[in-house]
Amino acid sequence: MSSENGSTEKSLTKPELRKIWWYWFKYCLCVFGYERLQAPGFTLAMTPVFDKYYSNNEDEMQAALQRHTVFFNTNIPVGAVIVGIVASLEEARAKGADVSDEFINNIKVGLMGPLAGIGDAITQATVPPILLSIGIGLAAGGNPLGAVFFVLAYTVFNVVVSYTVLMQGYHMGTNAVSFFLGEKMAKIQEAMSVLGLTVVGAITASYIKCTLKLEYVSEFSTVNFQGVLDGIFPKMIPIALTLLGFYLLKFKKFTAVKLIGVYIVIAVVGGLFGII
Repeated sequence: MSSENGSTEKSLTKPELRKIWWYWFKYCLCVFGYERLQAPGFTLAMTPVFDKYYSNNEDEMQAALQRHTVFFNTNIPVGAVIVGIVASLEEARAKGADVSDEFINNIKVGLMGPLAGIGDAITQATVPPILLSIGIGLAAGGNPLGAVFFVLAYTVFNVVVSYTVLMQGYHMGTNAVSFFLGEKMAKIQEAMSVLGLTVVGAITASYIKCTLKLEYVSEFSTVNFQGVLDGIFPKMIPIALTLLGFYLLKFKKFTAVKLIGVYIVIAVVGGLFGII
């Protein structure tokens, strides 16, 4: 059976949904422009929907392509749920449901900001420090897997999350909006942020090694400055070096290469003068 715009009544199949996911995951940043950011990639992800329902209707095809050229930017893995939701809306529209261009764009605009915050808290502030701590531990123990563990694990994590939430977004439709913007999700986001900061602090204390060799020697006693600092605030020097890196990166706009150079100078000078 066909609707008035020439589309079939059949729903999107699993292979078509997987193609939508693959186009989003692969091209959302490859097809990228500073004027519209991820909009070209989002439009490309919708092409399996358009090919299915509008292949015989040039006007509807053009309208659908233009509908998704507006500015769009969100977290890639978690934001994939928006792609799934919009795919379900486009399918409903093609079948004759009263789904306007404005409604689809409002869904995208309304979700992309909150999901960027949720996604960044999870995929940038929480998961990478945990995976890096595991990889650093493996590398420090002499395991060659430590050098590639983070890349492999983080890639698998992003693939699983993006695929899962896109499929859930498609099946939930607009019901996903209330779920992701609800009070429960805000609490989850806050908890993830706290967990991420805790892990970063643990990595700083565990893997950054820097001790003072300075001592004050008199005929009565010897004072070890590192021991004094440990009595006041254990791991004070590692956290100071970490905060120095944060300051230079955030406020002085240092690149990672320049920051590494600063740490090398500190290490060489400190070693030559017997300070560290």
